[in-house]
Amino acid sequence: MKLRKVYIYLLSFLGLSVLFSACYYMSYRRALYEFNKNATQRNHNYEMLEVKLEPTQVPGEQINDETEEVGVEVSETVLPSTKYILEIYDKATNTLESQELNPPAYLVGLTREDIIKYLDDYMSDMTLSEYNKGLIAYELQSFSQDEIVIRKSYDVAAVPFRFFVVVKNGYVVVYNSDLKSVYNYTGIEAATLPEEDRIALSQGIYIDTLEELYALLESYTS
Repeated sequence: MKLRKVYIYLLSFLGLSVLFSACYYMSYRRALYEFNKNATQRNHNYEMLEVKLEPTQVPGEQINDETEEVGVEVSETVLPSTKYILEIYDKATNTLESQELNPPAYLVGLTREDIIKYLDDYMSDMTLSEYNKGLIAYELQSFSQDEIVIRKSYDVAAVPFRFFVVVKNGYVVVYNSDLKSVYNYTGIEAATLPEEDRIALSQGIYIDTLEELYALLESYTS
């Protein structure tokens, strides 16, 4: 009786194994069929695309292997060999000086439009030294791949002042003419100054020269 049950279990196991194997084989065949079908379709699509991309040949015309782009304009750029002329114009003396230099690295590779944008950005955020020297214009005079001319124009009379003295957090602070960068933290407490000086400092004092600044600060400490 027990031996008969063993045979039944064994036959059932073998039957299930055959069934699973058959299902797996059929799934494999189906997947292989779909793969071959898709591959054939892709090859057909590629062949159709190649036919569409073939150039149309006019009777009697020879088709070249190399194609030429029509209507594409290449912008000129500054090269390391480009002649760079820097002009300096002083409005106060009405003099113009020019010097021939090697093109700076930040200009190499730029187009005319790129240079104009660079000069505009420079003017909108110029350095303090340029501001104090009275830089009023930075312009591109001429541009070619062989030579570029750039002019800086200065007018010292356009600089209204060099220093600005004011009270900040209870102390006297000297700002540069850009009103953003600090020239000197004096360490002088505003509370120790006479009322007249405190009132003037509350509004801010504009100083034109370094000598005037030193004289003012000395009056606060004497």
